[in-house]
Amino acid sequence: MTTCPFPGLSRSLVPAGPVSFSQVCEIMPVGVMTCDLATFTIDYANRYSIELLHSIRDTLKIDPDAIIGTSIDVFHKVPAHQRALLSDTARLPHKTRIRFGDEWLDLHIHPLPEPGGRVSRALLVWAIATAEVLKEQEEYRLLRMIDDMPVAVMTVDPATYLITYLNETSKRTLGQIEAHLPIQADALLGASIDVFHKHPAHQRKLLADPANLPHRARIKLGPEVLDLQASAVTGTDGAYLGPMLTWSIVTKQVAAEARIQQLAHYDTLTGLANRTTFREHLEALLAPAQAALGLLFIDLDGFKIVNDSNGHLVGDALLKRVADRLRERCDRPGIVVARLGGDEFAIVVPGGEIAALEAFAASLIDALVAPYQIEAERRLQVGASIGIALAPVHGSDPETLLARADMALYSAKAAGKRTFRLFVPNMETRLHERLRLEAKLRHALEADEGLFLFYQPITDVRTRKVTAREGLIRWHHPVRGWISPGEFIPVAEESGLIREIGDWVIRRACRDAAAWEDQARVAVNVSPRQLGIGTLAPAVLGALVASGLPPDRLEIEVTESALLGDEQDALADLRRVRDMGVRVALDDFGTGFSSLAHLRAFPFDKIKIDGSFVQDAVRRPDCAAIVRVVADLGHRLGVTTVAEGVETEAHLDLVVAEGCTEVQGFLLGRPAPSASDIPLIAALTEAFAVRPAA
Repeated sequence: MTTCPFPGLSRSLVPAGPVSFSQVCEIMPVGVMTCDLATFTIDYANRYSIELLHSIRDTLKIDPDAIIGTSIDVFHKVPAHQRALLSDTARLPHKTRIRFGDEWLDLHIHPLPEPGGRVSRALLVWAIATAEVLKEQEEYRLLRMIDDMPVAVMTVDPATYLITYLNETSKRTLGQIEAHLPIQADALLGASIDVFHKHPAHQRKLLADPANLPHRARIKLGPEVLDLQASAVTGTDGAYLGPMLTWSIVTKQVAAEARIQQLAHYDTLTGLANRTTFREHLEALLAPAQAALGLLFIDLDGFKIVNDSNGHLVGDALLKRVADRLRERCDRPGIVVARLGGDEFAIVVPGGEIAALEAFAASLIDALVAPYQIEAERRLQVGASIGIALAPVHGSDPETLLARADMALYSAKAAGKRTFRLFVPNMETRLHERLRLEAKLRHALEADEGLFLFYQPITDVRTRKVTAREGLIRWHHPVRGWISPGEFIPVAEESGLIREIGDWVIRRACRDAAAWEDQARVAVNVSPRQLGIGTLAPAVLGALVASGLPPDRLEIEVTESALLGDEQDALADLRRVRDMGVRVALDDFGTGFSSLAHLRAFPFDKIKIDGSFVQDAVRRPDCAAIVRVVADLGHRLGVTTVAEGVETEAHLDLVVAEGCTEVQGFLLGRPAPSASDIPLIAALTEAFAVRPAA
């Protein structure tokens, strides 16, 4: 029987019978070696040890077959440390890992006591652990990566619902909301997941079944909002190991999302529903067949003047007050209020009773007309016009209802404003007629057919000499005959044709005036839409060059209301024109806002007193006083004053007595065409007069 190489081992470990312990070691699937602690040399190595050493011989740099008698130092980069460890048997047993190139060895060192307790040898049991080491390293790297992730990660035991892991981000982030947790952030490891949910039973049921995962939810803890996503973690065999929770604080993001939602669906200024949201509401309310409702389309009367004369900040404040009054009046179930843009609002009212809707519209107008206290010393007032359309009578889709309510609103405006109108079919007819009128006017302008200038003289009161003539546009419609400017000018204003018409008037007036033998000046009115856009000066220059008319024989007339928009840009346009030598007159003086401020802001050459003051001055001392004050103001400023609307001798005597220098009106001359246009106008008038009735 072979002697056991490990005399210190218990005899119970040694197989009985003829098989020796060394034979057992030879077939063991681990490396077994013994080391003499006196010389630190290897005095036994089993066969598996030799095979393992052959697998790492390139990094070991010894002959594995000659390992017996070799120093133990070959297995350690710091031999002194290893020898110190082996010398102190109190530190044994000991486990360590040793790296050889790409391979890792797991080494277990045990003392081998002899009879009597003396230890002179050590048992070394080892195996290559490279795969296990790599797995552990991968797990370590993964753990470090999870720890460094910018989102919080936790794992939960699905049996106990206790938190089994928190990454570093979890700890930091939870520290920010610790005041809203029932437990301190440092104590969460091992705590129940219930601390994050108001309904623990629901949460536990969710996490217990991987079929419910992944699942996403937002949880509110105090003022903070957590975005939580639970995912299922499974083993290599597919078994459910438990949930992994990733989460982050999204309070600011939620607030931003709410803000974006607000901006997308509600008007930023008033907080009312915007056009998109209103249309969605209207579409939903119209979805049921034969749904009955009323649509009110509201436009503020005089808002533009208030906004332009007081500034946009005041205008915005006024719109907010209007919205508040609409909310107050419409605080009833089912009513939807919206701001469609600018000073336009819309209201949907359930039910289609005409009398009730008209009474409601009248009450809204009364509410909106009342003065608004915008600032401590600023009270403003606007009116309101309302168009009403009914569903399903006037339409069963949003586009049709809105279009017909808009037509009714247009009719209310035309009726004098501050009133309401219910849509009737002939409104659509009138709209189509207006569109046809616009098309005919556009054609007349493009073809230069049917448009004429009539000229009314402006006379010096002392010499009774004509000093200027004002050009007034007239239009002969091919079917309707002569159409009043009061009808087609608003169409031109709304369609944008007024700018082209204004340029045409300047060109024609300069051409006609160049042929006048008396060398009188020609005056043309400029629309507010021609000012402030930088096109007036080029149009004037082109007309002067083409006609050869001296600049000082052209007068540009603007009303005060034309200066209420972009005043600085408008005045800049007028300065460019005046720098050419063209005269500039302020028309309809006294009917607008901040008249004296306009006189101070621009050196007008002429002030025209509105005819309403002149005609009333004969019987009203206050109007006579206004004429006198303006005439005196013009005299002091060195500016010509023209009294408009002089139709009787009494009018003439009064304005002369009050100090006006020039007059204009039917008494001294009615508008008449230029000499070159008289034959054509006569032919058109005669042809239309004998035309058979349609």
